[in-house]
Amino acid sequence: MSTGDATAAPTRSAQDTASATLHLGPFPIRLSIWLPLVIFGLTRIYGLAIIALASRRQVALPSPDHPGIYQFTARPASPGYLGLITNWDGQWYERIATLGYHLPGASDPGAADTLHTFAFLPAFPTAVGALMALTGLSFAVCASALNLAAGGGALVVMFALTERTAGRFAAATAVLFTSCFVAAPLFQAAYSESISLLLVCSSLLLIAQRRYCWAVAVVLLLSLTRLVTPPLAVVVIVHAVVRYRGRAKDPVSRGEAVWLAVLTVVSAASVTLWSSITSVITSGVDTGASRGSFTTAVGAARFGWFTNAYEHISWIGVVGLGVLAVLLVMLACSPLTRTWGLEVRTWFSIYPIFLLFTAGVHTGMLRYLLLAFPLALLMIGSPDPAVIPRRRAILVMTVCAISLALQIPWVAHALVVTPLAGKPWLP
Repeated sequence: MSTGDATAAPTRSAQDTASATLHLGPFPIRLSIWLPLVIFGLTRIYGLAIIALASRRQVALPSPDHPGIYQFTARPASPGYLGLITNWDGQWYERIATLGYHLPGASDPGAADTLHTFAFLPAFPTAVGALMALTGLSFAVCASALNLAAGGGALVVMFALTERTAGRFAAATAVLFTSCFVAAPLFQAAYSESISLLLVCSSLLLIAQRRYCWAVAVVLLLSLTRLVTPPLAVVVIVHAVVRYRGRAKDPVSRGEAVWLAVLTVVSAASVTLWSSITSVITSGVDTGASRGSFTTAVGAARFGWFTNAYEHISWIGVVGLGVLAVLLVMLACSPLTRTWGLEVRTWFSIYPIFLLFTAGVHTGMLRYLLLAFPLALLMIGSPDPAVIPRRRAILVMTVCAISLALQIPWVAHALVVTPLAGKPWLP
């Protein structure tokens, strides 16, 4: 990775930029805005259709056949689109958005459920609860509307982040594949994925643009949305090292150095912010929110995939995963990723490695990979930012079509609660 990765950007003529601008009456809308929004909108319409059709297979909840599934609001069989998008964690978020966080009373029969709400980070349900209070609309409508807005914003930021160094084709590839990914229907469901992706992409873009003060605020908000801030600390450290090495040509001011240090500490330590807040609120009562600790998360997952691999295929699996981690780092430093930008290249390698250590082997991994958007760029490598390579474009469209088709069985088995037939998938 060279110093130029952090600042290089493709140049294009004013005529090219003007021809890509969409005019809605007197309002010009740049391609970097309308293209990701169009892609996101079309794929979400497709998602609405497959979710609505799949909802016909849903059983009535709560159900005696599914005693382990938490249900805050009862749902009839075949509940339709709005009923399906609030399944699973959506029910916990609905409870928090409706009732908030509080300690159970002495005679509360649902004390365990009341305490377990603290295990869910507050940014998403609090925002939905505020929208419900402002509009008077239901949780399902507000959660879906908020996530659609945040998801569209996330892809606009993702496009800008990728286009600045890799060009429009790479940016469109990242946006298209993310929108078509197997678990992408969660962008319109009652999960925190849309807001998380918006905050991750915003953090990376702010770091790349050297707006470190604003990045601190975004990282703090991310720490209350998803526990993925430690990899951002690595991104900040790599960014700082590259800037320091190039200080002769590009000096680092004292203020920038201070904010870089603050951003590094906040990224690394804010993963414990929610668990620290809840420990004060609950006076030390064990609520389950201790999973907000990075060390607790690693311990609970027992080093994630590495432990699972050791248990099933011994040290061969551990070594294989170690090789995969090394390969990710090597790819991030290789010419294959040279145009992606320093921050995107670093996130490309460190976030999957983070997942290998902190997440177990289960179907929920597909949801976690929604934040690993640079993986899509492996399909195209680093072509000239000013051109669209036809063969790679065909490959991208083919892979996206396959991913859209795979969303159908994923929704049918992961979102839908069907008559009991073995252990269900988890979204």
